[in-house]
Amino acid sequence: MSDVNRVLLTGRLTADPDLRYTPSGQALARFTVAVNRVWQNPKTGAQEKEENFVPIVVWGKQGENCAQYLRKGRLVAVDGRLRVRSFTTQNGDRRRISEVVAQSVHFLGSRPESTEVPAPPEAPEEEVEAPPEEEVPF
Repeated sequence: MSDVNRVLLTGRLTADPDLRYTPSGQALARFTVAVNRVWQNPKTGAQEKEENFVPIVVWGKQGENCAQYLRKGRLVAVDGRLRVRSFTTQNGDRRRISEVVAQSVHFLGSRPESTEVPAPPEAPEEEVEAPPEEEVPF
């Protein structure tokens, strides 16, 4: 049996997508999706809410579409794979980041008027690198 690496998420954008281009001209959009989970605390019986902020990376034309049409608060469904990578900060510290590399992004619901979504924790700025040839979503 082969390994499986697939992630399906629905949630709301915490900010407008950030569109950049690699030196070779490949489009790259980044945004963060807030995914909520409601659960019942077994000790108190009260409902509790947990929020996760998931970084999303979208390549190519689909990334350009995300940057053009998505805005903060918009509900999306993301289908992709989990990627964990490491990098070195300007201080020389090694960091690891987990992100979802989207294979498809579906725009759900109507465009929000002014939905407030909590901001994700700040992530350090890192260099953008082009994906290997087999990852180019054409």
